[in-house]
Amino acid sequence: MRASDGAQRKRRGIFYGWWIVIAGGLGMSITAGINFHGFSNFIIPLTSEFSWNRTTISGVFSLARMESGLLGPLEGWLVDRVGPRRLMLVGVPLMGIGYMLMSRVDSLAAFFFVYIFAITLGNSLGMSTPMAASVANWFNRKRGLAFGIMWSGVGLGGIFVPAVGWLIAIYDWRIASIIIGVFIIVMGVPIAALMRHRPEPYGYMPDGVESDGSDGTGVSSRRRQPDLSQDFTAREALMTSSFWYLTLSIAARSLVSGGVGLHLVPYFVDLGASDVFAATLAGAVGVLSIPGRFGLSAVSDYINRRYVMAASLFLMTIAIVFMARATSVTQVIPFLVLYAASQGGISVIPQSLIAEYFGRRAYATIQGFRSTIQMVGIIIGPLISGYVFDTTGSYEWAFLGFGAATLVSLGLVLMMRAPVRPKRAQRRA
Repeated sequence: MRASDGAQRKRRGIFYGWWIVIAGGLGMSITAGINFHGFSNFIIPLTSEFSWNRTTISGVFSLARMESGLLGPLEGWLVDRVGPRRLMLVGVPLMGIGYMLMSRVDSLAAFFFVYIFAITLGNSLGMSTPMAASVANWFNRKRGLAFGIMWSGVGLGGIFVPAVGWLIAIYDWRIASIIIGVFIIVMGVPIAALMRHRPEPYGYMPDGVESDGSDGTGVSSRRRQPDLSQDFTAREALMTSSFWYLTLSIAARSLVSGGVGLHLVPYFVDLGASDVFAATLAGAVGVLSIPGRFGLSAVSDYINRRYVMAASLFLMTIAIVFMARATSVTQVIPFLVLYAASQGGISVIPQSLIAEYFGRRAYATIQGFRSTIQMVGIIIGPLISGYVFDTTGSYEWAFLGFGAATLVSLGLVLMMRAPVRPKRAQRRA
């Protein structure tokens, strides 16, 4: 081995894609732990102060998800065109400022405006889609493992859920909102600065193979450039049945994760837990999802991803049905573990599957169109939970309905097949 080769290896160190994965995991912990699961801590304080019922708050949450879905194609197009870092440097500060402004709301209209046009818009521009696009572009053979590590950040975000509950209990929800806003900006901006779109401009190919043809050890052959000629455009992907089966399956599953996730804290309180303990249990759902997010996603690099998704959905169905019938916290805990692990796996695997089926060329744009369809489930789920509770005093029938939705999602996954690649002339290297 030449001396220059050894120096080159030492200089490069860890493949930069793994730093993107780690930063993305931290970002996912913030968006999931604070803005999704953690936000359920605000439901009871808001209902107490403003006399809003849970359907009303769920409605605002659902409208916010509608905004994210409608912006999905545009956001994805922007990621594919200008890269994730620029969008994140706009979105992250906007979300942080939104939480600060939430501390000043004094009406439903003000809460609606701040939550939708600052917090949710900032989260859409600054978090999951840009980070997922970066990881999808920097990895190929190890994509399942990379996504598993990054999306495990959602599980680690579970530690933020009881932290948010503690802040609200000690300092009041308004002061807690200010603290959260500052935290998001301080943590999120450095994460955004680490993001890169594609590896080729930095001398690499996906998985750490450099564009000069080496395998990441510094041993060079002839220079290679990425060939995306056989990847799908967004238009081509939308014309396949694979896209629609996968997207509708994700929408049905999102009905469940949205309806259960937003209401976890009040669900545990209704079972007899204190506010802080309920927040701790809700946060535990995130932590317990890590084996599913990491393990099942990594396994899907070696086993057909459709089958792993189907198995996860089956286990999720069992868990939700038993959660619906539970009458105490003690009864629900074993099935909460099963729900968390299966929900974690089914949340991550589709990210890799979209890249596997349609390629890197328009990954973020295709994800954007998928999110537009997915928003239907995310919007309806929280509304169902809030309405059923307000009319029956229990989440039982809502959760039983979610169990049926997971079976629908399972059926759609089994109907899905890999699409036929577009017929185009392959560009010569």
